[in-house]
Amino acid sequence: MDKSKKKKYNKYNASVINALIEKHGFSGRYIRQCVSGERTSLSADKIRKDYQSMIAPSEKKVKEFLND
Repeated sequence: MDKSKKKKYNKYNASVINALIEKHGFSGRYIRQCVSGERTSLSADKIRKDYQSMIAPSEKKVKEFLND
């Protein structure tokens, strides 16, 4: 019964989070909660969609870089 006691933390793109803070005017903690799915309001859904649309191009570039 050996369990790991280290908690895994989600890492979010800091520049995208800062851009969402500027755009929506919410705190960084609230933005991260929205992205992780802890919040379920209409504004949280919009923030989640904005994050996904902003992060998708950078993930694509990373995959292209790794494949070269």
